[in-house]
Amino acid sequence: MGKKGLQAAAVAVAIMLVGWIGFGGRGEVKPVSAETTSVQNTITVGAEGSIKVEPDIAYVNVAVETRGADAKTAQQANATKFAAVEKVLYTTYGLSKQDVQTVSFDVQPEYNYTQNEGQVLKGYIANHSLRISYRKLADIGSLLDALTAAGANRMNGVQFGTEKQDQYELEALKKAMANADAKASVLASSAKKQVGEVLNIVQGNAAPIPVIETSFANAKMMASDAAASTSIQSGQIEVNASVTVQYAMK
Repeated sequence: MGKKGLQAAAVAVAIMLVGWIGFGGRGEVKPVSAETTSVQNTITVGAEGSIKVEPDIAYVNVAVETRGADAKTAQQANATKFAAVEKVLYTTYGLSKQDVQTVSFDVQPEYNYTQNEGQVLKGYIANHSLRISYRKLADIGSLLDALTAAGANRMNGVQFGTEKQDQYELEALKKAMANADAKASVLASSAKKQVGEVLNIVQGNAAPIPVIETSFANAKMMASDAAASTSIQSGQIEVNASVTVQYAMK
């Protein structure tokens, strides 16, 4: 055998050895193993729950507004009327000072405008605005009448709320979860499956919605009929809660 023949034979033997080692020395191909991942079916639903409750607190917004030729006169007149308003709040109705908050106090110039003279200073306006927290809801009408008689000449609205927000929110959340369970059951049944365990819950916001917000532009209009007292109806407030829930489906 010549030199070229020996080289060809050596190459052939090398190829056979590589194939034999690659097949595990038995001439057989080893099976290849792969990890399998099971995909879990899920249902995600959004649901809301709400409850209607009686309000237990009212927020009364009133103001004392006075005028004067100069800022000092307007402010002094305001202080005099405001003292009478404070007497009604603290003495007549026995409110705590924690329940009376000054929202704003300002003294501003007031102008008249004419074509001949343009802007002309008319005087000054002093305004002292209060936010009153009041819990005897049946007496709100009489409170407004008393404040008006004392000198509060602007009624900027009455809002109703609750001081049991946390308690009512938990009740609304229970209803929201019950509604989520019902929705998930319907969806799973439609897919010929069953609802499994809860995988994830995301809570939405919960907030009371005032049923009434009464605004009075001018308190003198309220007191125009001395025989009639102001009537305010509190109604109910609604507390809403929402959740997004993910369930396993089996």
